[in-house]
Amino acid sequence: MKKLFIILSLMIFSGLANAADAPVDSIPPVSFNIGGEVVLEGLQISKCEDQASAADVFANELDDADDASITADLVTLGFASGTLLTDDASYTFDVSPCGADNLNETFPHFSTKKKLTFDASATLYNGLQVAFSDELNLADIDDEESAFELSVGGAFGTILFKDKTSAVDSMLIGTSGSGADTDITLTSDGHIKTTSGGDGGINVVYFTPSFAGMDLALGYNHNTDNLGLDNSEFKDTISVGFGYETYIGDVVISLGGGVEKASSGTDTPANCLTTDEATAESATSADTFFDGLYGSSRCGNETLSAIGADLALGNYTISSAYSSLDTTDGGDTTVWSVGLGKTINDTDYTIGYTLETLDYAREKVNGSEVEDQSKILMLEAVRPIGEGIDLGLNISNAEVDNASQELGNGVKDAWRAGVSLTLGF
Repeated sequence: MKKLFIILSLMIFSGLANAADAPVDSIPPVSFNIGGEVVLEGLQISKCEDQASAADVFANELDDADDASITADLVTLGFASGTLLTDDASYTFDVSPCGADNLNETFPHFSTKKKLTFDASATLYNGLQVAFSDELNLADIDDEESAFELSVGGAFGTILFKDKTSAVDSMLIGTSGSGADTDITLTSDGHIKTTSGGDGGINVVYFTPSFAGMDLALGYNHNTDNLGLDNSEFKDTISVGFGYETYIGDVVISLGGGVEKASSGTDTPANCLTTDEATAESATSADTFFDGLYGSSRCGNETLSAIGADLALGNYTISSAYSSLDTTDGGDTTVWSVGLGKTINDTDYTIGYTLETLDYAREKVNGSEVEDQSKILMLEAVRPIGEGIDLGLNISNAEVDNASQELGNGVKDAWRAGVSLTLGF
């Protein structure tokens, strides 16, 4: 890693030295651009659930005849001998997929999205290209404070410095039709493109020059807190990504994906169980109780695998992608999606289906698996109506089946429809 930064520093220094020797009026200019996008959307929810009742979830999952019976069941689940949870006879279920304040929301309302983009680039005298870009989400500024992106490129390829990314994130394709807007909490926030080791700190991704339609990317994150401390949760996260494009007649086939591995320095099996025990003990709802009792959170070492493909023929594009995040001592998440896109009279149509699954770390006492699942069907149409102005229509149906809701609402189903007006500048 030190060699990489030394080489990079020498290349930049060489370019700056040449620039210092050149006449002032011949110094290459820096290109700087500011853009943005504002979206106004009117929404309508056409179906929500009624409020669920409390139930004795604890007794349904564990033998609560006495403390010894509870402890025996917990040992069967994998907890340490002597572990005991306080019996709580009344856990609540999810109130509604639309939230407690909108149990039967059928009226239209509005939402806005707004963001700014900044781009700057320059070419040094040795041919080295330096570029910076950032996107600021004005609706969630706090989440954007640590955003950073800088790339350095030349004949050797491109080196990218960026927060919250990986080689997988940069190379995965085929995700068109996934990640629809919904007003319900889903199993996963779309396809998984980074591990926890890539979610924090500065990631370095090197892109090789393209060769015979093949592109490769190598990613590295030394430390998730950027300080190199020994007590950082994740250190030395490594990712590999690839992309490939070829032609068969008039069909363009594109592939892309990769693998990322993150090793946790603090999440041992014992620590994961201790955290889950505390979550279950402090739970006030069925959902949180299941999270702790059976282990739904990421915990331990993580391995991300993802691959996707696009098949383009004329105005048609078929997309499909698969991503899977495995953790050694926590829940495992998989996402699969398929989408079809077509352009008709300047209007872009996309229809897609996504299946998201969360497998909990531990099985029930009777040996049955614990699993959450979401199914999302979406339809979107976008048409330009002026310079930088788009009119859009999006409809989605989300069905969420959480294991913790068997005695309550069970499967939750919600529709969402929106008409949007997007102004880009």
